[in-house]
Amino acid sequence: MDSQLAKKIVIDVRIAGWSCLLPASGLLYLYQLTRSFSFLLALGLVVLFAAYVLTTAKLDKWHSPSYVLRMSLIAMFFIGFLPSFPLLVCYSRERKAGLK
Repeated sequence: MDSQLAKKIVIDVRIAGWSCLLPASGLLYLYQLTRSFSFLLALGLVVLFAAYVLTTAKLDKWHSPSYVLRMSLIAMFFIGFLPSFPLLVCYSRERKAGLK
């Protein structure tokens, strides 16, 4: 894999991890308003996903298009649309690089 593409993938994955802060802050605000335990559980899920993405951003498994697609679908359905967009861009770049 090209080193430029690898750097772009790492940047996209980190952007996806940091973009989990917006859904997390929204969930924290909703928890403060309602004191509902379900918002606290969802907040924990978002924080764990963001921590996982940010700590594994430099690993080689992010260079697999199937893994990136799986993680973007998890982000889309369980976290929000915002973190899934950089992962889908990353998936698109990897698919194009694999076809060349």
